[in-house]
Amino acid sequence: MESTVWDKALMFLKYDSTIDSITYDSILCKMNVAHCDDKVLVLAARDEFSLNLVKGQKLGKLIEDAIKTANDGKPLMVKYVREGDETAVSTTVNSATKAVRQAKTEVVTPSGLNGEFTFANFVVGDCNRFAHASAVSVSQKPGQKQRNPFFLWGNSGLGKTHLMKAIGNAILAEQPGKKVIYTTCEAFTNAFIATIQNKNYTEFRNKFRTVDVLLIDDIQFLIGKDSVQTEFFNTFEALIEAGKQIVITCDKAPANLTQLDNRLTSRFQDGIMFDVQPPDFETRKAIFLSKLENENFTLSDEIVDYVCENVTTNIRQLNGAFNTISSYITLANGELSLDDIRRIIDPLVSGNKKFLTPDIVINAVANYYDLTPDKITSKLRSAEISTARNVAMFICRDYLELKYEKIGQLFGGRKHTTVMHGCDNVDEDPELKKQAEEIYKLIT
Repeated sequence: MESTVWDKALMFLKYDSTIDSITYDSILCKMNVAHCDDKVLVLAARDEFSLNLVKGQKLGKLIEDAIKTANDGKPLMVKYVREGDETAVSTTVNSATKAVRQAKTEVVTPSGLNGEFTFANFVVGDCNRFAHASAVSVSQKPGQKQRNPFFLWGNSGLGKTHLMKAIGNAILAEQPGKKVIYTTCEAFTNAFIATIQNKNYTEFRNKFRTVDVLLIDDIQFLIGKDSVQTEFFNTFEALIEAGKQIVITCDKAPANLTQLDNRLTSRFQDGIMFDVQPPDFETRKAIFLSKLENENFTLSDEIVDYVCENVTTNIRQLNGAFNTISSYITLANGELSLDDIRRIIDPLVSGNKKFLTPDIVINAVANYYDLTPDKITSKLRSAEISTARNVAMFICRDYLELKYEKIGQLFGGRKHTTVMHGCDNVDEDPELKKQAEEIYKLIT
């Protein structure tokens, strides 16, 4: 089993255009199977550098997805050790096997969904209110032309996948006869590669083109995979033509997927699109309080406010902070002070971001472009001033994580759409983006 699964997985990874040939030849091909059974696969990396590249990193996730596909979709816990460290192999196998035994049994349907993500446990705030309302609407009337496809975009960890899965779960709850499939773009790609090798196109197309609802996560990973793009385009067209619902998530707006086939990006823009923003303070606090309640923990308002004011990047970071704090609560029998929380939280978050303000950003950008700060927030529209203003707004969005409405207020009362357009201009211009990064580094 071990050589078959890893050899098959290597074949899938070889066709993944997001993995360069040097990484494939010098890292992946040099990894050996240290242990394999029906529950756990332990891969040995040849040195510490290789181990750090895969363990807990994006490359490790790609490996795990490929192994799952190679193992006919059956779950297999994947762990990594350094080659020659037999003690680590033994310890890893024992702990992984124990974790598999103790893991809660999840009933995963053929749809690829379970009951974990629902609208009921999704915390709604200003950052996601419209996306949530539209997702509920899609779940109630899937396949409506005006909301098909339903495209959610934004940075990682903001709740896009939660909303997508909630749509699928809601449809199955109300209409159990519907055929719903949730898949990641990587899983779709790996399945298509396996189809090419097996030449069994009928089975693949029957799976994806006969569904009532297709939920596909992280569509940006189609970039660089021309044959998969063509297959997905044909699948997309077949489903839309049949009045079936498609839900897509991505890290960028369709217009910014410039490396993707424009036939696809134009189709993505034909339905309804929502930008899911980072959670504001009120939303973060609601999420954190919900977690405390679920775990039956109690913390003072002062501590809760401190955590939610400083853990700002995304919901995953907030989850990580909560998990860390909950461990300390258990060890300390619930007796944690604000100083204890500071010591726990501060290493988990960027120290610089807390001290940045929009005024600091505007002054720094003005100095960089040899302008006065008042010109950046003025109504003047010369090319030089507009460029500086766009860069300042981009930094406020991406580094201070301010919402478009707030940025608009700071920059002379500009509209939400004006701010969005200005930030997108920087996002699409590598030189301007580089300048924004330089200014941020100068500030911090």
